[in-house]
Amino acid sequence: MTVQPRAASCPIPADSALYPAIGSAYFTHCASIDLPRAPASALEAYRDIAALVPGWFEGLMTVRNRAMRLLGMKDLGHIRAVGTADDVQVGERAGIFTVFGHVRDELVLGDEDRHLRVSLSLQLKRGPAPAKLYCATVVERPNRLGRLYMLPVDPIHRLIVPCLLQRYARRLRDTSDPLPEDMR
Repeated sequence: MTVQPRAASCPIPADSALYPAIGSAYFTHCASIDLPRAPASALEAYRDIAALVPGWFEGLMTVRNRAMRLLGMKDLGHIRAVGTADDVQVGERAGIFTVFGHVRDELVLGDEDRHLRVSLSLQLKRGPAPAKLYCATVVERPNRLGRLYMLPVDPIHRLIVPCLLQRYARRLRDTSDPLPEDMR
């Protein structure tokens, strides 16, 4: 019987780019998972995870985008719309997020609007075995609308992030090939 990879909530790593923001954050969450093999980069992990987002979650993003447009906020688009470029530059869009920082083993993404600022880090820690992937999120400066917005986002976020990390780890375990181009 094969052991299923399990994601677990954990503190944001002290060497994460998001760690300095913890003290002033309105919301923080981090989950990690042991990977059967390390991807080439945090960007590759992000692209592969975005391709694994379930349709029901993309549907929630569509509802979110419509509601936010009515309030004069940004339509973030779709999570799966990450693109296929080998590299991304700070300031470019990658799916629903803007790239805030990028090194081989940590990709920092986020978005800022009138109601809040959200930052997400995918950090890859390589070791003898196993590699570990952390997905950390920090939300800062919410106004009243931002706090209201976070009421449904908080529990959904705590559900979807571990789910996506587990899907990704299973995908890595079940195949030694990267995701096909048409799934990126």
